[in-house]
Amino acid sequence: MADSISSFSGLASGVQWRDLVDQLMTIETQRKLDPVTTRKSQQQKRVEAWQQYQTLAARFRDSVKALRDGTAFSSFKVSGGTSTTSGRALFTASASAGAAPGTYAVEVLDVARANKLSGNVVASASAALGLAGEFAVNGQKVTVVATDTLSSLRDKVNALNTGSTPTGVSASVLSTGTAQHRLVMTADGGGASGIELVDDAAGTLQALGIVDAAKSLNIATDGGVQTQRVSSATVAIAAMMGVSVPAPSTIEIGGRSIAVDLAVDSLSSIAARIMAAGGNANVTSESVAGRTGYRLVTSDTVGATTPDGQRTLELLGFVRNGRSGISQVVQSENVFTDAGGAAATSGTLLSDLRVNGNPLALAAGDVFAIQGQRGDGTAVSLSFTVGASDTLQTLIDKVNDPSSGFAAGARTATASLSNGQLLLTDGTAGDSQLALSLSATRASDGTLVSLGRQLTSTVGRLREVVAGTDAKVKVDGVVLRRPSNTITDALAGVTLNLLQAEVGTSASITVDRDLDAVTAKVKDVATAYNALLKFRTDQSKADAPLKNNPTVRSSLASLTGALLAGVSGLSGSFTRAGSAGLALQSDGTLALDETVFKKVFTSNFTDVSALFATNGTSGNSEIAYWTSSRKTVPGTYAVNITAAAATPAVTGAGFSGTYADDGTPDTLSITDSISGVTGSVALANGDTIDTIVTKLNSLFATSRMTVTASKSGNELVLTGSRYGTAATFTVAYTAGGSDGTAQLGIAASTFAGADVAGTIGGVASTGSGQILSAAPPITGDPTDGLAITYSGTALGAVGDLVFTLGLSGSLFNAADDIAAPDGTVFVQTEALNKSIADLATRADTLQQALDRKRSALIRQFTAMETAISRIQQQGTALTSFLNSLQSQQRD
Repeated sequence: MADSISSFSGLASGVQWRDLVDQLMTIETQRKLDPVTTRKSQQQKRVEAWQQYQTLAARFRDSVKALRDGTAFSSFKVSGGTSTTSGRALFTASASAGAAPGTYAVEVLDVARANKLSGNVVASASAALGLAGEFAVNGQKVTVVATDTLSSLRDKVNALNTGSTPTGVSASVLSTGTAQHRLVMTADGGGASGIELVDDAAGTLQALGIVDAAKSLNIATDGGVQTQRVSSATVAIAAMMGVSVPAPSTIEIGGRSIAVDLAVDSLSSIAARIMAAGGNANVTSESVAGRTGYRLVTSDTVGATTPDGQRTLELLGFVRNGRSGISQVVQSENVFTDAGGAAATSGTLLSDLRVNGNPLALAAGDVFAIQGQRGDGTAVSLSFTVGASDTLQTLIDKVNDPSSGFAAGARTATASLSNGQLLLTDGTAGDSQLALSLSATRASDGTLVSLGRQLTSTVGRLREVVAGTDAKVKVDGVVLRRPSNTITDALAGVTLNLLQAEVGTSASITVDRDLDAVTAKVKDVATAYNALLKFRTDQSKADAPLKNNPTVRSSLASLTGALLAGVSGLSGSFTRAGSAGLALQSDGTLALDETVFKKVFTSNFTDVSALFATNGTSGNSEIAYWTSSRKTVPGTYAVNITAAAATPAVTGAGFSGTYADDGTPDTLSITDSISGVTGSVALANGDTIDTIVTKLNSLFATSRMTVTASKSGNELVLTGSRYGTAATFTVAYTAGGSDGTAQLGIAASTFAGADVAGTIGGVASTGSGQILSAAPPITGDPTDGLAITYSGTALGAVGDLVFTLGLSGSLFNAADDIAAPDGTVFVQTEALNKSIADLATRADTLQQALDRKRSALIRQFTAMETAISRIQQQGTALTSFLNSLQSQQRD
């Protein structure tokens, strides 16, 4: 329990000593602690001010970065794409850094469309189809079992359009009525070859109604014959497709018999065999919807003389099934017979017609009514009076009447007779509204006679709902064909997005440097500089945290100095910022004269770019600037080469020119370190050096390996395309029967390139491929961070590199000195933060001392109160005793 004496001051003494203690401690706090906390607060404000300065300096540094690396000067704008004839937008376009200013004529001949196929109409999407077989979709197998439904087939097709090798084909079930369902396949992207199908020998795809029985050659865009697209040029066809293949067979290419075994043969091996026989064949690659595929293309004739050969052509895709549309057919429900009960013919009199043995009792004078609608929905309504000699042919002729019957109009239909049933066939394949109704009114009593219902026996539809098409565009008279409407390789650095075709109309496209974008970048520099200038002005005020700070003044002066100074290494009219319209004003602010800048940028693009950008130039075209650091000093640096860069290469020795081996081919394998790909070719008995070179180059092209094959006389030469010791390829062999690989004269080994070696500015440098980077032994060497590329082969003193920082480089470095993690602001804030930490420690120490003093004073005053209270108690007791004595004496 607290002592009541210490809890309330002045109870005994009558003095409010706690107020006195508070006043004493306030004086002590103001005298000792407040100066420390005030100093700490001031330092914290200085840190905040420095951080603001760092943010502004970083913003300025970032504003000059795009000018320093030159990307700001690679901005382009594109205009055009609208037809001058129709006013329609035919295409849009955008340009990147690789573009070149100019005006081009573009004619959109056709746009790419996604292929879409449709199958038979069935009554239920969930009912078993009763089919068993297989087919391939873009090189991948779909297995069909008897219990499959349209829905399950849809799911099987969609399952193949996943993973690392999707087919690029999606499937759905289209329902157009309660009992009308069909399987629809749609290519994910445009292109003439969006959906490539291979049917099995049993005709499963035909049974599904997606293809018909007609056969045609698969014609390439150049007029040659091509296979279907597959995912690899070097993997066996059967392994990729997974479908059942025929026994090894023979196909005819240009009249030459070519043996093909789909179980082991790839596109590359078949192409090599065709070429070895003197034929023409090559394996091409193409990209569709971001996926790379491969085809074998030949300009020779293609055929087969055996069923297995024909089947091989179909599996390869040289031959494919037709996709013709189906016309809708309306058929009479009843079978018409004549008076003798036989199926009616065109010569049967209308008066003799019977249905189910019952005469229709038509007679001369009756009126026949023909009603319905054509495939496009237009109505047909006509009538005629039956004559005594009229026959079914008379009725058919009326139905087919070219002026008022179904043969009239834009979409016609034709009536015919088959086994006593009247048929009406739409003249146009595809979805149809075709309908027919026949009736007669008897002249004798006016009763109506119906000839029975007309039923749709064949639903009209298109197997190929949308024909896949490539985009075709003519650019300055050159026709290009691409599977996508986004074309990136027609004009360097320009992407065309085709919208619609307009044959015969060329829309212009103009590519210009984007003056406004570049101007805005330079104005951003002025804006960022002026923000720094305003900061310095604000800090000159009396209460500013960094008032009259010399570091702020000197660091900002470094930026101002760079703006006023000439760029080292440049000559001519454009060596200072002011020459391009970027100048300091009388009030110290930086401003861009847009008129001046745009004028000189247009007329002197190279000089203005050199003024701003960090770069290097050389009189030797084989020396090029690569990169530098903020430590690299502008100047002229001599380049001395002691070893030129080289690609990996090997040349065989002692090859006769014709490979001699047993009947089982050997295998030559190449592993490319750059692409990470390993591929192989067969070395067969009788292969010439030309055949081997062709096989290898086909492999390298289709596998995207960075190796090429050539010959030197009869010797095989393998050469990598990348420079440096990191670029290697490895040769390995596998014997088939007897090993004949030694005759090539190339050992099974790894072959590497060489790195460039030499000096830059007399400083020993490190090579990596064709890149030579200065590696000075001491910090502060002028070449620190400088790197060049050398593409030549000459050794010794090969030339000089003149390195210029450019205005933006100087400004960037000056701003980075301020804003970098180890820059000026960091140094200042580190010192301040240390001071703040010291002051915080000092404040804590002082606070603890003050707390101790307060406690001591309270203890002293409490002791005083206790003593006074004790004296008061003793006085009270003495007074009471004396009063008691006096009372006794009176008694």
